Amino acid sequence: MNDPRAGAQCERLRQRQAGGLRAGQARLRRLAGPVQVINGKRPRYRSVVFDLDGTLADTEPLVLGCMLETINRHGHAVDEELLLKYIGPPLPVMLNNMLGLSAEQAHPIYMDYLRRYEDVYMPQTRPLPGAESLLDALCEANVPLAIVTNKREDAGRKTVELLDWTDQFETIIGADTASDPKPHPAPLLYALEILAGEPESAVMVGDTESDMGAGRNAGFAGVIGIVGVRDEEYLRRFGATDTAGDLAGVQNLLFDS
Repeated sequence: MNDPRAGAQCERLRQRQAGGLRAGQARLRRLAGPVQVINGKRPRYRSVVFDLDGTLADTEPLVLGCMLETINRHGHAVDEELLLKYIGPPLPVMLNNMLGLSAEQAHPIYMDYLRRYEDVYMPQTRPLPGAESLLDALCEANVPLAIVTNKREDAGRKTVELLDWTDQFETIIGADTASDPKPHPAPLLYALEILAGEPESAVMVGDTESDMGAGRNAGFAGVIGIVGVRDEEYLRRFGATDTAGDLAGVQNLLFDS
């Protein structure tokens, strides 16, 4: 069910993100036209919202490595197995859920993580197999795309720029763009507003329960979970309507044959 606060948050988001990626002329032309049938296949949805890390970008080992290094350096003994149980929300929320740290205690760890990730880990980012062909197919079919990530907006934008995907997306929404990140529906609904779409013809694609919950809470017609960090049963429990093992499988779910 949609959160009643989502509409008010969308208005605040509009004020904060004026002049964002949607200003690109080529992307506005794509928004203006109807979806296209490509190679005999018609898109099943008129708007697609993607998560970024672990969904399109092969960042899971980078994120986990940087988190482990940073958290342990601050005196908290954690391992990858523990991190994987809590990954999905922004790091300060993870630190609270995992270690019981307050926002004040988590802040220096988070800031250290952001600096380290941008300087050392982010330059190693690569697309996941199938990401570029999937994005190309959707853009060729004139389907407008957005990213909603639980990393900071500036980090999301830098990642997209590094992968040379800026022209593929109308907007990038980060955890700090909205007062409530995924699984709250507001970031998805704002992205959908920029795409000139409706929940009834939109799909969310992600790999964690935060993504599944956000799509469900926003009332999206489809919520596709990529099995990996979480298994199929777990993703469906949190709202997935379909699951896929990789992005080739996602592409099959996004197009009618």
